[in-house]
Amino acid sequence: MKNITSVLTWILLVAVAYLFYAHFAGTASGAKGKATEIILKDQTPKIVYVNGDSLLSKYTAFQAQLDALEAKGKSAESSLASRGRALQQEMMSAEQKAQTGQFAPAQLQKEQQRLMQKQQNFVAEQERLSKQFATERQKLQEDLEKQVKDLLTAIRKEKGYDFIMNYGPGTGVLMVNDSLDITKVVLEKLNAKK
Repeated sequence: MKNITSVLTWILLVAVAYLFYAHFAGTASGAKGKATEIILKDQTPKIVYVNGDSLLSKYTAFQAQLDALEAKGKSAESSLASRGRALQQEMMSAEQKAQTGQFAPAQLQKEQQRLMQKQQNFVAEQERLSKQFATERQKLQEDLEKQVKDLLTAIRKEKGYDFIMNYGPGTGVLMVNDSLDITKVVLEKLNAKK
C-alpha cells in the first residue's frame, strides 16, 4: 500500500510539474507571438502605385516633345518620299531614253552609274534618318524615365513609402486598391515642372 501511495505521489508530482511547465511555457510563447505580431504590424510596408499609361498620356511636357519628334519624323518621311518619287521618275526617264536609243553606250553606262550612286545615297539617307529618329526617341524615353524616377524617389522619401509600383496592362499587378493610387499627385508634380 505504501508502494502504491508512493507511485501515485510521484505520478501526481510529475503531472503537476508537467501542467505547471505547460501553463507557463504556453503563456511565454503566447506573449512571444503577440510581440511578433506587434513587430509585424509596425513593419507593414507602405505600398502605393502609379498608372504608367496615365503618366505617359497626361504628362504634357513629354507629350509635347513626343508630338514635336513625330512631326519632325513625318516631315523627314515626306521629304524622303518626294525625293524617292523624283529618283524613280529619273530612272524611268533614263530607261525610256535607253530603249529609244538616245544614249550612246558610254553615255548609258555613265548614266546608270550616276543613278545607282544617287539610289545608294538615297538609301543611306533613309537609314541615317531612321537611326536618328530612333536615337532621339530613345533619348526622350530615357529622359522621361529619369524624371519620373527622380520624382518618385523624392515622393517615396517624403511620404515614407516602401514600394511604388507600376499598375497597368502587362505589369503583372492584377488588382489594386484605388486609395493607393498616387498617379494624380505624380502628374501634378511632373506637369508643374517646366
